[in-house]
Amino acid sequence: MVIGDKTYPVQMQDHDAAKDFIKRLPMTLTFENLGSTERIAYLKSPLTLGNAPRSAASVTGDFAYYIPWRRICVYIKDFTHSPELVPMGKLSAQATEAVKQSRNQPVTFRTISK
Repeated sequence: MVIGDKTYPVQMQDHDAAKDFIKRLPMTLTFENLGSTERIAYLKSPLTLGNAPRSAASVTGDFAYYIPWRRICVYIKDFTHSPELVPMGKLSAQATEAVKQSRNQPVTFRTISK
């Protein structure tokens, strides 16, 4: 994940929805606040869910996909269990804070070579 001139790793889960997200990279999204709990950005088309879990409780730093509204979520505070929420991965504390402070700045997700 790239915000401004800084790159942050995102630890992705190993299921079909996360793999579909990764296949779409690079992708640039602009996040907005949803209350004080999460930052959200909308995808143009839904992810293929396949074997992905379809409900989760989220904690700060979780990277998730909300099925009904095709939105990517970064949790900046812990949240209760939500049906139709696909856990996608985890951000470090620094990456979570960067998304929290990103305002309307574009956030680019890309793969990196090892």
